[in-house]
Amino acid sequence: MKRIFKTMISMVLVLSVLAPFSTCLCADIKGDMNSSGKITLSDVRKIMRIASGMEIPDEEAGLKADMNSDGSITMADVKTALAKAVDIDPSWTLGKITQITPSEKHNSSTRVQFCKVTDYCGETFPSSPVNDKSNPLYSPLPKGTYDYVTSGPVTDGASGKSFYILGSGRRIYADEVKVFTGYKMPYNNISLRDHIEYAGDSTKMYLALDWRVPFNVTISPQSYETGYDGREFNVADGEFTGAHMDITFRYTKSAEGKLTFTESETIKSCKWIVNSENKTATLRIYFREEGEFYGYSVNYDKNNLLVISVKEPVNKLKGRTIEIDPGHGGNQPGAGSGTGVYESAITYKIALQLKKYLENAGARVILSRDNSASAPEIEERRINAMKNDADMFISIHLDASDAKSANGSSVYYYKNYSAPLAEAISEELTGTLKNEVGYPMRDRGFHFYPFRVIRIENCPAVLVECGFISNTSAVITPSSNAKVQADCDFELLNTATGQKYVAKGIYKGILEYFDI
Repeated sequence: MKRIFKTMISMVLVLSVLAPFSTCLCADIKGDMNSSGKITLSDVRKIMRIASGMEIPDEEAGLKADMNSDGSITMADVKTALAKAVDIDPSWTLGKITQITPSEKHNSSTRVQFCKVTDYCGETFPSSPVNDKSNPLYSPLPKGTYDYVTSGPVTDGASGKSFYILGSGRRIYADEVKVFTGYKMPYNNISLRDHIEYAGDSTKMYLALDWRVPFNVTISPQSYETGYDGREFNVADGEFTGAHMDITFRYTKSAEGKLTFTESETIKSCKWIVNSENKTATLRIYFREEGEFYGYSVNYDKNNLLVISVKEPVNKLKGRTIEIDPGHGGNQPGAGSGTGVYESAITYKIALQLKKYLENAGARVILSRDNSASAPEIEERRINAMKNDADMFISIHLDASDAKSANGSSVYYYKNYSAPLAEAISEELTGTLKNEVGYPMRDRGFHFYPFRVIRIENCPAVLVECGFISNTSAVITPSSNAKVQADCDFELLNTATGQKYVAKGIYKGILEYFDI
């Protein structure tokens, strides 16, 4: 996409010499996709997405995008629209900004203790109680973020993990920050740049901050209830109800800037909420539809600008990036059946089958591991999913129990906006096995649980327990015409046909989630 966009800019410059800019006075002419009265590069981007198959137009949009009226929308239409465009994208004017740090004296000579996030993203927790229970209402801090340290390190006796207590009212793992003494910082000011990038699969905004203050991101409103393993944050009634995204910056006295979102299908509008008493500024981003949100990322770019990237909806799999994580691997075989068969071998085979289904639908698939003797650690898999900017993350596992009769599949999520995907896979997996294989897999439901590998923000992420590898005692009586003559989960999961249909069930859940 970046290469295509650079080519577009070059074409604009060339065509601007060959053909004078032309202003369109009629709002319904061909190419004016947003009816602004002129053809801009914003319109060209939309035509390009239609021409490349990334977007399916309605009848009116299709007529406007077909610049040469030949009945199809191709790159020739994009070139024609470029020749008529009357603006050039101003992204080059964003420029690099200079930020201050606690290492320099500013308006105070007071020296205090700071920390700087050294991990790709530092996970945060409530300041108390001191435990190792992850909380989805506390978002991670990007690498390079500063915060005051009020106490620590403090250690959770149960897990042995150490934390620092931060001035922003949170805790962070001690091994994810560098602690040092620096000068007390002035209050921060934020400017929202008058620039939006629509990249087809995401919408990006840019903020300039005086310094890298801590912030927290929440998606709300949402009601929660206690569920599996006594954990809170199970989405009440299984319904994700988020209507806006709040990014709350600490130690901030002012924030300015506004944007109009003409092309985003996720974002309706945004506004600043400044609390002068608490010295916080919240950027509230409103969704176009309640319960329609697909993930975000917040990171600093090479220009020191904070980039907020919000995922756009998916109505087809073509061109989308799906990361599949076959559980365990390498020298960590996972749970065993007691017969010499281990979890890692089966999850990898299911992953390969799922990969085939997704690639046949046009998706780009990344496997978190291969079948070699080594495999990435859980944290590496989690970070790679963020760095790969995946549109969806599926971790495949098998359950186990000391009771050989324990059976059934379950799906787990961490962020509230991952719950709809978990529900869809939970239903379609058991439904597919029952209806297409003849194996009535027990549906153990979908639940909140903070498995580390799915504690990511940039896309819907779930962990699927596809059945019990330890279930080796009979729990069903298969019908004579069943595709797999299995009377327990292990017998199903240990066959090529069973693995294929488990993968198909997960695939159908993905289609159901995307309403494809």
